[in-house]
Formats: sequence, C-alpha cells, structure tokens
Amino acid sequence: MGLLTTGGAPLRWGTEEHSKAIPHVSAHGVQQFLNVYNEKKGMTNCPFLWGEEIEAIIYKEENGKVLLLLDAANVMDKLNARKDNHSVWQPEYGSFMVESTPGAPYNTTAEGLAACEKSLRERYKLLEEEAGENAHGITLVTFPLMGVGKFSTATSDESPYSLSLFIPDECINRTHPRFANLTANIRLRRGRKVCIQVPLYIDKYTLEKTVDKRLNIDAHPRNKDIDCGVADEGKRKTKKFGSKEPAREVEVKEEEEHPAAEALTHLYTPATLYYYGQYFKGQQLDNVNKRYNACPCPVPSVSHPCIYMDCMAFGMGSNCLQVTMQLNDINEARHVYDQLAILCPPFLALSSATPFQKGLLCDSDVRWLTIAASVDDRKREEVPRILKSRYDSISVFISPEPSNLDEFNDSHLEICDPYYEFLVKNGVDSRLSTHVAHLFIRDPLVMYDQMIDIDDTTHTTHFENIQSTNWQTVRFKPPPIGSDIGWRVEFRVMDIQPTAFENAAFSVFIALLTRAIVKYKPIFYTKMSVVDENMGRAHRINPCNEKYVMRKDIFAKTYTGAEEETEKMSIDEIFNGREGGFYGLIPLVARYAKEEKLDTPQILSYFKFLGMRAAGKIPTTAQYLRNFVLNHPDYKQDSRLTETIAKDLLEHVHALSTGEKVDNTYLPMSEFTSLKRDRDEQ
Repeated sequence: MGLLTTGGAPLRWGTEEHSKAIPHVSAHGVQQFLNVYNEKKGMTNCPFLWGEEIEAIIYKEENGKVLLLLDAANVMDKLNARKDNHSVWQPEYGSFMVESTPGAPYNTTAEGLAACEKSLRERYKLLEEEAGENAHGITLVTFPLMGVGKFSTATSDESPYSLSLFIPDECINRTHPRFANLTANIRLRRGRKVCIQVPLYIDKYTLEKTVDKRLNIDAHPRNKDIDCGVADEGKRKTKKFGSKEPAREVEVKEEEEHPAAEALTHLYTPATLYYYGQYFKGQQLDNVNKRYNACPCPVPSVSHPCIYMDCMAFGMGSNCLQVTMQLNDINEARHVYDQLAILCPPFLALSSATPFQKGLLCDSDVRWLTIAASVDDRKREEVPRILKSRYDSISVFISPEPSNLDEFNDSHLEICDPYYEFLVKNGVDSRLSTHVAHLFIRDPLVMYDQMIDIDDTTHTTHFENIQSTNWQTVRFKPPPIGSDIGWRVEFRVMDIQPTAFENAAFSVFIALLTRAIVKYKPIFYTKMSVVDENMGRAHRINPCNEKYVMRKDIFAKTYTGAEEETEKMSIDEIFNGREGGFYGLIPLVARYAKEEKLDTPQILSYFKFLGMRAAGKIPTTAQYLRNFVLNHPDYKQDSRLTETIAKDLLEHVHALSTGEKVDNTYLPMSEFTSLKRDRDEQ
C-alpha cells in the first residue's frame, strides 16, 4: 500500500514547485531517519510480534462474463463498519483491490500462530459477504483478462494519468491522491510510458495466431495505436518497429541442458538473460541497457516473443502476500533482514502463482518483475548505472555481525555519497549508512504542497516517502516516532495464494523461520550476485524445477564468499533438506517448533503442505492454474485465455477458497494431517 499521508494538493513532476521540493524532501528524509536512529537505536527487549498482509481483487459475474468490479472503496467502507470485523481494511492501488491485515499483531504462542489462519478465514468470509450482488473477492495474483477487451466495470476508456492503451484510469484507486499521481509522476520522470515485457508461453499455434509478427509481441487490436515517441522527439524510431515487413519467425524449441546456457542470450527459452538481465552478472550492464532501450518501442531484441503491457496497473494491480515481524533490537533486525533476503528466490519459486497476464499464458510463473517494470522511473541516462527498478531485490547486506561482509556485497551499487558521508559523520555505521544512501538514489515521487516544510523531530513523512517507494524483496523498517513499536523486517517477495490455508502456511512458516534464525543462528550468506542470479532463475517457468545456489553448511563456524562453500540445490533440497547435505528449512523450523512445544497438528500440516509442494508431489499454484487453462475444452493451443476459460477459472478458484470444492491433486488436506498420525505412531 505504501505511505498514505496527505496534506494539500499533490505536486506534478516537472513543475517548478515540484523540482524545488525534491532536494528539500530528500535531505530532510535522511535527517528524519537520523533522528529516529538516534532516538531508537538503543531500543531492546521488544517482543516478537508479527502479522501478514493480503491483497484481494473483487470481480462480478454479468451476462455470462466476469468483470473487475471497480467498487473497492464502497466495499471497504462496509467492511470497516461491521461490528464483527476484527481486521484492518485499507485501499490499494487498484479500484478493484482491497488490502487487509489483522486487527492486532500475532505472537508465537500456539494460540498466536493459530490465530493467523482464523483471521484469514474470517476476512475471506467478510469480503465475500460485502462484495455485492453476483460479486466475489478472491486472492488471485492477477485478473485473467486484465487489459483485454471490456474486462472491468469502467464507464470510460480515458487514461490521462497512465496514457495506457489497454487499461482505463478508472482502474486506479481514486479515493486517495497517491495512486494516480504516482502513476503520472513515474511516467513523467521516466520521460515515456512504462514498458513491461514478459516472455510469452509458446504453444502449438501461438506464433501463428497470437503473435503480432510486425512487433514480435502479443497481437492486440490496440497495437496499431502504439506510439514510439518519447520526450525527446528527435529520437529516431527503430527501423524494426516502423517496418512493414514481419519480424523473423522463430522456431521455438525445448530448452536443452547446456553448460553455457546462461551465456547464450538468443538460443534458449525463456530468454531470461534479456527479460531479467539485471540478475545475471556476466553480461549485466549490456543486457540491462539493451532491455531498457528497446522501450517505448516494445520490440524484444531476442527471438522470444513477449507480452507487452504499458502501465502501472498491470503490475501494482497484482496481489501478493507479505509478512512483517518485530525483532528484539536493531542488530537482530539487520541480521534477520540479510538472512531472509537470501531466501527470497526459493520462496518466490515455491509461492509462484502467476502463469497468465493480459489474457495470455506466460513463459514465467511469478509477478515480481512485472511490477518492477510497471514502476520503473529511471531516466535513460541512469541506465545501466542504476541496474534495478525501484521495485526489485535488495542490493546490499546490512548486518553488523560478520567482519567479512564486504566479501558478500559484491554487486554493483549506487549510493548518494553526500548522504552517506552525512550519516557516517553523525554516528551511523558504514553498513547502515550505505543502505540508506542507496535508498536515497531515488527521487521522491508523490509530494503534497502543504507537507513540504514539516518538523523533522516529530515527522518521518519525508523518509517514508523514499522508503515506501523502494519496493524491495525485504524491507528494513525503523520504529515510528512516538511509539513503542520496535525495529521490524518485512518479507515481501511471495505471490498470494488462492486459499486461507496456503497463505497461513506460508505466513506462519516465515514467522517461525525467523524465530529459528534468531535461536540457532544459521548463516545463509552467499554473494549478493548469487542471490541476484537465483532471483533470475525464480523467474523461469516451473521455477521449482530450477537449481539455486545456496551455502552448503549453514552451521559452519567460519564462512567466506568462496564458491566451494556453495552448491546448486533443488527446491526440494532447500526446503526438505538432504541426508548428509543441506540441513533444510523445514527441518530447521520443525526443530524449533518441537523444542518450543509449538508442533501442533495445525502447524505440522503447514510443514507437510510446504514439503510436498517443494518435493513436487503437489503442484505450485502457477502450475495448477496453467494446467487448468491448458486442459480447458475452450483452449485453442494458442496461449490465450478466452472469456469462458477466465470465467470457469475464477469460479473454480473461488470454490476452492470457500471450501465448496476440494481438489486433492492441488490441496490434499488429508495428506497434510497425516504427519501428525505418523508422529503419533512412532
């Protein structure tokens, strides 16, 4: 959701008033962080409290079709007014989205852990009751037909903020000025519309029926209106884009095992090095630059066709699952931040739930870099010096503990040198100063004319302006001024799951994993460049079939950045462990649960579910939904979701979430509870 503070009128990017406010807000944001740091750095003995945040979409059935219902504000008002509501409902980017958190944080007693699923089930029930006639709430990452035809209840096709060809601005939440102005200011700062390219899933008739051969993107009636113009009108349009000749058709073959596959940009599917170029160090600078310069003309410079999307709603209209935890003190929070950041790629893979976007099957299973591209405000001259969008994986470790942390911080990192020097001069250690100075390479995007000159001793609005628009895999969260809330870490990488059980399982597991990290002090450090490459692998189709580089011995007394201390592991090995090899995240958490007497049947069912999914015994959500589409009688082997497929898919997922339907190939609940029986029989 981000910062929802307001005060006066929002400032438009590029105006004189806005330009004057940028350095003021940035400088005072750093000062506000310093004030919080000085006031709260000694804060300790904070209890471990945690909570999850889920996002949902609201859709309605009308005349045999499904439409996004742009009525979230009214639905939230009704939810918050209910006397039996014990949760907090807040606006999100889309006018079809609702965000909810528990009314009070959980603890890690058996009762506190059980409260998570109970709260989630209550929220699902309340949302269903208040969604409206023939309307439903659902925790699906993306609406299947987003940007295709008449996909919403919008009454106008106008898009003055986003300039999108596919999504009207009515889909942007207008109850708060942040969202529309964030959309416009990202576009204005960038100097062109955002350009999202996701590799297209290739089926038997995809190239023939679904690909616009002139542009090598998905065929769409609005492609004829694509404007290749940029802020600099003197920039020549690419010959390929303007050509009347069709782009060269390519025979797409199954990916073959090849020792140098990651160096062969054009020769395998998906074209990971191009579409996710910032994650692969060997050709990083060149590929990031190539990827950026292809836009706004959406012409991929690799052979693999892409799904082209052109506005923030395609990304920020996606739903995710986030978990925030309060730690004992600042140092513990910084250490946990590092360890969880390393584990983000495996969790992204295991939670993968995004097999389709814009009515098309993707050759990727996760939402992450769709959102990254949707808020990418970098100017041409900043690329590839700044390798990543504001929404991406972290780029620097910050723990105060390892003396050799520099060995692991090997990624290219931009910082604002004056802010770094200011913080160090005023007593902030170099590692934390680097982190903050890296956040502040970004400009503030949404500012209000009555909130520029504020008291830095009583407000953190300017710091949060920058902090809340650095949407990274994990977030290090300082305490609010004037509260007893401690230092926190937010785990942000996971795709949302369709059911309360799944979301509770992931959320509780993250909370318990954090407790296990604090208690047993496992060390997961690899080089940051390795974490980046793991993120790239998590963006491939069926990411649980990939191998991820992890530290072999997480309990070694010493650890370095040497390659021989790591090895490639499967998702099964990472989560379930291997005898004589990697300890395994589930055995680690199960050990903690047993010692703390938290191994209740409910908690054990979560472990069994995650373990079975990691082992490939049950599919990921992305695999399950993709198979639903591929096996639907209306599917034409062309990678497209028809209106009938979309309607049936939403009805099916909704029935799973309410318990009206059970599918043991996806969630065999009796299997999950068998772990308790196995333990009793031992």
